[in-house]
Amino acid sequence: STGLQNQVSGVRASLPVLQNKTIMLTRFVNYCKLSYNELVHKTTWPTWKQLTSQAILVLEASLLIALVVFAMDQVFQFVMKFVYPN
Repeated sequence: STGLQNQVSGVRASLPVLQNKTIMLTRFVNYCKLSYNELVHKTTWPTWKQLTSQAILVLEASLLIALVVFAMDQVFQFVMKFVYPN
């Protein structure tokens, strides 16, 4: 009786786990194939000129925002020194 239960429980526990891993692997492989296909055939990539001009634009905007934050910090520091003198 005990040997039969172990065998039955082993079959019930082993097969679905194995099938589940196989299904997950198949889905992952299909996902990789579809992703590759989309990147190679359906994606429009920018030209080098577009890429560099957009990168320069982002750099300029980042510097401008950094300067604005720096100026605001200096003004806030000045106001705090005026409000709370040492």
